[in-house]
Amino acid sequence: MIASVLLSFIKDKNYRYLIYTTFIVLILGSVCFKYFEDWEWIDAISYSVSVMVTTGNADVSPQTMHGKIFNIFYMIISVILILFFVNVLFQHFHENRMNAKEEDKKNN
Repeated sequence: MIASVLLSFIKDKNYRYLIYTTFIVLILGSVCFKYFEDWEWIDAISYSVSVMVTTGNADVSPQTMHGKIFNIFYMIISVILILFFVNVLFQHFHENRMNAKEEDKKNN
C-alpha cells in the first residue's frame, strides 16, 4: 500500500517538481552552511534538514553574519516548501477520495 501511494505521488507532476525543489533547497542550504560556518558536512546537512522540517537544532546554529542572514531566508523558504507539501498532499488525497466516490456511484 505504501509503495502504491509513493508511486502515485511520483507520477504526479506537481509533487515530483516539489520533491526536486526540496532537494535543491536542501543541497543549497547544506553547501552554504558548510562554507559560511565552516561546519562538517554532517553538521551542515543535519542543520539544513532540521530547519527545513521546522524543528530547529539548539546545539548548532550559525555564528557568522553571512550564515545568520542566509539562515533567515533559508527558514522562510523552508516553511513555504512545507506549506506547499501540505497543500499538494491534501489535494492528492482529496482527488483520490473524490475519484473513489465517483467509482462507488458508478457501481451502484
